Amino acid sequence: MSVSQPSQDETTNLIMGVPHAEKGDLLPTSTSTGAITQQQGTISSFLAPLTPDTFKQVVKDVEQKLQIVNQTLSMLDSQGFESILQEMLQSITLKTGELLGADRTTIFLLDEDKQQLWSIVAGGEADRSIEIRIPADKGIAGEVATHKQTINIPVDFYDDPRSYFAQEQERINGYRTYSMLALPLLNEAGELVAVVQLLNKLNSDSNVDQPLAERIDSRGFTSNDEKLFREFAPSIRLILESSRSFYVATQKQRAAAALMKAIKSLSQSSLDLEDTLNRVMDEAKELMNADRSTLWLIDSDRQELWTRITQYDGSRKELRVPMGKGFVGQVATSRKTLNIGFDLYKHPDSDTAKQLDEQNGYRTCSLLCMPVFNADQKLIGITQLVNKRKKGDFPNYNPSDWPKAPECFQASFDRNDEEFMEAFNIQAGVALQNAKLFATVKQQEQMQRDILRSLANGVISTDKTGHVVAANESAKRLLGLPTQERLEGQLISNLIQIKEGDFSQWCADALNNPESTSQEQYYPDRTLLSTQSEERSINLSINTIADASDQTQVRGALVVMDDISDEKRLKSTMYRYMTQELAEELLKLDDAKLGGDRKEVSILFSDIRGYTTLTENLEAEEVVSMLNEYFESMVEAVFKYKGTLDKYIGDAIMAVYGSPLPLEEHAWMAVQTSLEMRHRLEEFNARRHGENKPPIRIGIGINSDVVISGNIGSSKRMEFTAIGDGVNLGSRLESVSKQYGSDIVISDKTYQHCQNNVWARELDYIRVKGRNEPVAIYELLGLRSDPISSKKMQIIEYYQQGRKYYLQRDFDQAQAEFDRIVAIDKSDRAAILHLQRCQYWLQNPPTEATWDDGVWTFKDK
Repeated sequence: MSVSQPSQDETTNLIMGVPHAEKGDLLPTSTSTGAITQQQGTISSFLAPLTPDTFKQVVKDVEQKLQIVNQTLSMLDSQGFESILQEMLQSITLKTGELLGADRTTIFLLDEDKQQLWSIVAGGEADRSIEIRIPADKGIAGEVATHKQTINIPVDFYDDPRSYFAQEQERINGYRTYSMLALPLLNEAGELVAVVQLLNKLNSDSNVDQPLAERIDSRGFTSNDEKLFREFAPSIRLILESSRSFYVATQKQRAAAALMKAIKSLSQSSLDLEDTLNRVMDEAKELMNADRSTLWLIDSDRQELWTRITQYDGSRKELRVPMGKGFVGQVATSRKTLNIGFDLYKHPDSDTAKQLDEQNGYRTCSLLCMPVFNADQKLIGITQLVNKRKKGDFPNYNPSDWPKAPECFQASFDRNDEEFMEAFNIQAGVALQNAKLFATVKQQEQMQRDILRSLANGVISTDKTGHVVAANESAKRLLGLPTQERLEGQLISNLIQIKEGDFSQWCADALNNPESTSQEQYYPDRTLLSTQSEERSINLSINTIADASDQTQVRGALVVMDDISDEKRLKSTMYRYMTQELAEELLKLDDAKLGGDRKEVSILFSDIRGYTTLTENLEAEEVVSMLNEYFESMVEAVFKYKGTLDKYIGDAIMAVYGSPLPLEEHAWMAVQTSLEMRHRLEEFNARRHGENKPPIRIGIGINSDVVISGNIGSSKRMEFTAIGDGVNLGSRLESVSKQYGSDIVISDKTYQHCQNNVWARELDYIRVKGRNEPVAIYELLGLRSDPISSKKMQIIEYYQQGRKYYLQRDFDQAQAEFDRIVAIDKSDRAAILHLQRCQYWLQNPPTEATWDDGVWTFKDK
């Protein structure tokens, strides 16, 4: 029989049950029967001349001797024992194929953890071998494993429908399968141990130099072949099971020793986080016989994984990966182990790995990612091991061979690796947590020192007897003491004197009274007496410092003094010129700067009608008195509905709703303010009437829009105000309100916010000066919660109908509706204005250009 070397492509046949490989394979393996004569080894040489009867006897002898080997296993060198097992198992496989007259033989062992059948076959170059794995329920071998029944396909194998995939592959690799025999190897409990697959039954007198087709036995594998196999199958099964047990035992023995070494190394690591990271992954790589190892830590704030790697120049580089991205990100999200065996490039999610490998001159063949938890089962990291190294002496990986998989990486991490890595990760989690806690403590200590030093508040801490432990420079300044003076060791009750209260008693309560009311004491706006006889206003806090291990035990007290002297003076002054809300907002700013933010607000403008005529006959004092009384009442209305008084503009008022503090119902608040101003004006005029003074009338315009709100002006003189097109429109609406005889006009944007709460009529569709975009305007009549007269309702209905006809350019019908309004109320200037327009358009019929969709343009402010 000839010995042919299949290429790596031929190994794909394993998937459909037509695997084959040649000499030099490790067991479990596929071999050619003729190869037995070429094997170099004592066991192969011994088995070569055996007949079926003598072979069976030898197998039984081996079975007995394995029991002795099992007892003396611990005394053997594990590496040497593996070599003996490899040769023994390989030789049995070769002899099985020879005795059954098969051209090629494969033994698939069952991997129960992964539910896969696996074998090692020739790679086609330099007698190298590769591991092949297939699902335990796929292909012809999988069918035998699943049903535990022999499958014997006679000549011609290609006539069987299950041979389709094999035919496709054999067109590529040049091999030809004529017959096949696949048999299950079961243990005493009837459980599957392996599947033995033989290809091409050969004539007993065939010559290895003949073409394969001429050597084929046309009868295929016979029942005698099956019977012969069953005779020595139990012994082969026992040998395979024992060999696998011995192999696992040696592996676990070696892994356990490595694990103990790794754990011991971790226990001796320093508390430095960088050192711990390096030590953890160095030990993990050695423990798992991996080519590379990486420890990724969780950054919860940024929802990322990060690690540091050493580059070729020796520098350290930080890498970051989003949670859920890539293999390591998937493990972080699922919190479950991810084990991808050889070959990782066949994994559906391997595109990123391929791209990175090509860029970095590397070849990823297998991967094991496992989560690392702390003692509270919180995920703190991911260990990532890359490329399980194959046992044996193999050349190092040559990047120029990419994407070909190097022999040294053609292995997979198994269940034992996962178990040992899980145990290792527990210890790694402890080491990492300790390192992180130590780093956190160091950082917090430094932070506390920096915070204490930089605080503007005076801070003093004491022990449980009331003696000072630490005091910052601000506390010394408040007490009128030199900053270089040491306060440590002095009684705090001798240092702090409060004008409005007994500080000594408050401090004693904090140190001696376990009640919660004494643990957190706050005394606002108190007067501190300093050594320089200077009084300062402070907000005083006294907090108990509890024992970290026993909250009922007191370790000391923390006294905080917030100097509000300047703030009180500033607030007192600011409240005279602006609302309290605006003052508070401005005081929050550390440094007032030019510029502003976009905010959605409502702008209210009010103005006194005929102000010049009203005041021309009055003395200046009378004008000031009238304005002060008027402004006092109107500003109260603004503040009542959370408005901010932006500015006075002569006799006009500008108010903003929604700045500087956000206000969700800014439009509704502005509308209520305008109605409140209308009511207050009636009361104001009633008082003036009693004093024989003429009444005043006002106009109000309201618009809602996004504006720029902030500090406007120069660096030396700035004003907190609002600017923008929305502000200008609010001012224009106040101006045009007089054209319609209305005291309150609002824009459509304002109306949309509160239309369900108010009575209003749509006045017109206008374009104001300085603005191209037209706007619908409404006359605000009152609140829906207030009754409205039937007369007013009629006017609203007639006006709406008149506007409808007007926009349809049916000016006769529109004129009739507006006439009906004037008949009810001769002073309705909006209706009179539309009557004048209807008469104009009847005399001068509009064109498309002059009509402009019914928009009326005001050319004056």
